[in-house]
Amino acid sequence: MLLRLAGCLICCAVLLAGAQPIPVILDTDIGDDIDDALALALALQSPELDVRAVCTVLQHGEKRADLAWKILSLFGRRDIPVGMGAEEPLVAPSSNAVVRQTQALGPGDAMPSEARRNGVRLAIDTILQSPRKITWLAYGPLTNLGIALRAEPRIRRNIERIVLMNGVFFRPGVEYNTQRDPEAARIVFTSGLPVVTVGLDVTMQCRLALEDLKAIETSPHASVRFLDRIIKIWQGGRPEQRPILHDPLAVAIAFRPGLVRTVTGRVDLELRGDPRLTYGMTLLREDPKGFVQVAREVDAAAFVRLFVERVTAAPRSR
Repeated sequence: MLLRLAGCLICCAVLLAGAQPIPVILDTDIGDDIDDALALALALQSPELDVRAVCTVLQHGEKRADLAWKILSLFGRRDIPVGMGAEEPLVAPSSNAVVRQTQALGPGDAMPSEARRNGVRLAIDTILQSPRKITWLAYGPLTNLGIALRAEPRIRRNIERIVLMNGVFFRPGVEYNTQRDPEAARIVFTSGLPVVTVGLDVTMQCRLALEDLKAIETSPHASVRFLDRIIKIWQGGRPEQRPILHDPLAVAIAFRPGLVRTVTGRVDLELRGDPRLTYGMTLLREDPKGFVQVAREVDAAAFVRLFVERVTAAPRSR
C-alpha cells in the first residue's frame, strides 16, 4: 500500500513539474510594427508562460518601455520588470524608427522613473538568479542578446533555448529584425545554444481576418480596447490593412511547438553584402547535427484561432 502511495505521489510530482509555466524573457522593439504589442498580449494571456522580464531594444527605449508598461498595467501585470535595452545596433547604422503607437498614451501612462531598469543588465540578472533555466524569446533585433552573450558568458548555463522571430530562409530576401543588427544575429545563431526561429517564410501566412479585427474592436475589456486603439494608429487611416502576426507566432511556438514544422541546421549571416539587398541575409545549411531549428511550415489557421481566443479574453489571473 505504501509503495502504491509513493508511486502515485511520484507520478503527481512529475505531472506537476511538467505543467510548470515556462520562464521567459521577452525582448522586443515594441512600438514600430503592431505585432510586438500583440505578441506581448499573447504572452501575458498564455498560462503556459511565466514572463519574468520585458526588455526593449534599439531607439526610443523610454517610449518603448512606456508602451510596454501600459500594456502590462492593463493586463494587471505591473509585477513584471521592464528594462530599456541597447539604443544602437552593434555595427549597422542606426535608423530613424518612429514609435507612433505611443500616441495612445496619456500623461499618466509613463513608466515611473524608479521602475526603469537597464534592459541588458535586467536580462542577465534574471537569468543568473533564476532557479530554472530561462527561454529568451526575442522578436526584435538581437542586439540585447548579442551583448549579453558576450558580456556575461555564465548566462549560457541557464538559458534553456532561444526562440526568435528572425530571418527568411527558403526564398531570397532579408528580414527586418536581422537586417537591423546582422552582427548580433550572427552571435546568436552561431552561439551553439539551442535556437528555434520563425522567419518571414511562415509568418507572412499568419494575417488577421476582418472578423478577427472586429472581435478586437468590439471587446468589452479595457486591455483589448487599448490594443484596438494602437492597431488603428498603426493602420494610419487604412482600415483594410490587417496585422500580420510575425512576433506572436514566435510567442506561440515557445509553448506550442506543433504549430510549425521545422528543419534542423546551421545558420550564418551575410555581413559584407550590399546594404540594400544582401547585408543581413540569413544562410541556412540543413544539418541534422545543427542546433538551429527553422520553421518551414505553419498551421496558420490554428495559430490565428489560438491568438484571437486568448487576446480577446478577459485578462487572466496570475
